[in-house]
Amino acid sequence: MQLLKTKSIDIAIRQISVFEIIAVKLKIALLLVAGTLLFGCSQGEEQVWTDTQGNPIPLSMWKGKWVIINYWASWCDGCIEEIPELNRFYQHNQDKNVLLYGVNYDHLTAQETQQAASKAGIQFPVIIDDPNPVMQLGEITVVPTTFIINPAGKLVKTITGINTEKSLHDTLKTLQNAKTN
Repeated sequence: MQLLKTKSIDIAIRQISVFEIIAVKLKIALLLVAGTLLFGCSQGEEQVWTDTQGNPIPLSMWKGKWVIINYWASWCDGCIEEIPELNRFYQHNQDKNVLLYGVNYDHLTAQETQQAASKAGIQFPVIIDDPNPVMQLGEITVVPTTFIINPAGKLVKTITGINTEKSLHDTLKTLQNAKTN
């Protein structure tokens, strides 16, 4: 009887060990999948977003340029009010080492984002996927919120509320002058 109990315990220990090994392997696999989903790419791969027109927006394209990211929502009156101003800013600054992007605050699908941007009359590129997790811009509690990133890739200004073409131009000019002084 003692021999039978010993074999049963030995078999049970082997089964637990196999299950523990499987559980550990599953945990590792889940962590790898979660890391890939959270960070979007492995080392050496470049982060690339897509705009509503299907154009790729690689992070390297931002190097050496001023980048303005505006979070908006179709239900936000202030956002809709500032869009014509942002459109003018975009038209007047396309060739001046300044990039302007919109991001829908509501995290809509690509098609919904494209439709909302079109309905709102947005003429500047709208990024489908939120760049905040990669860029670590900070919590967005109000829309519109606009982030300005300097040519070195550092977040230098967060603006909550409505921008005008002039206010955005003046803010950018102040930041550019501060860099050279």
